[in-house]
Amino acid sequence: MRRQVIFDAEARLEFEEAVAWYNEREAGLGVGFEVEVNAALQRILEDSERFPFRSKTNRKASVEIFDKYSILFSIEPNFIVVAAVFHSARNPADLQRRLK
Repeated sequence: MRRQVIFDAEARLEFEEAVAWYNEREAGLGVGFEVEVNAALQRILEDSERFPFRSKTNRKASVEIFDKYSILFSIEPNFIVVAAVFHSARNPADLQRRLK
């Protein structure tokens, strides 16, 4: 059975805010960001265990073209749980608080 991707509430909000921010900067850029995040999620689904641990239970995958962003996720039996879609310029303490 293939796992499904689910976002926790904060991760979904920060993803949607990033899409909106990029769309405000340039028409269609937010769509490009969304495509790249989805491509990273696809790589995670294909081989989730290849990504390095960032915390005890969360792994980190980079978003390729938007390389300042990382997806932090955990692997559950039936799900990939996205804990953050995080920009590297943000306060790392905010991320640490959310990771288990």
